[in-house]
Amino acid sequence: MEKRKLIIISFLFLFVFTAQAQLIMIDSETGEFKYEDVVEANGISGTQLFERAKKWIDLYYKDNKMHVDSTHSLKKLVVFPFSWKFISKRIDINLIYDLEIRTKDNKYKYTISNFRIGKVYPDGEIDAITLKRYIDRFPLKYQIFIEEPVDTEITGAIESLRKYLLTEKFIEEEDDW
Repeated sequence: MEKRKLIIISFLFLFVFTAQAQLIMIDSETGEFKYEDVVEANGISGTQLFERAKKWIDLYYKDNKMHVDSTHSLKKLVVFPFSWKFISKRIDINLIYDLEIRTKDNKYKYTISNFRIGKVYPDGEIDAITLKRYIDRFPLKYQIFIEEPVDTEITGAIESLRKYLLTEKFIEEEDDW
């Protein structure tokens, strides 16, 4: 009987702990939010992947403000406006993050990092705080409402990038109204 109670309590503790787990990927070295992966692209040269990555950035982000670091590296500062619900109020914010795509023959690496909440002025100056610090300001039960749209946007961008670099077909998502 004692073991059974202990197992039930352990199960409930585990359930509550996993229910509060974060959606956004966290870098184990820095503790900051970060999405990063190397993706195999068999049969596609680094130059082709680089050109496709440039086209994808233009199509997906609808502007061409990117920094070409070298013949196989792209960097872009992304500003993504979204809103989230805190109790009964909608809060509009700008998510700012860095996107880097590096290409080699048969593979590419994307890194999405340096997540911040704030604004970018016309002269390029950024006034922001880290996303982690912003999220930590709110009660735990509301943090998921911030993390969910961020994770949805980033995973959608990653999937769109993967599809475009591998097939050179850009698929815009239909609006589900």
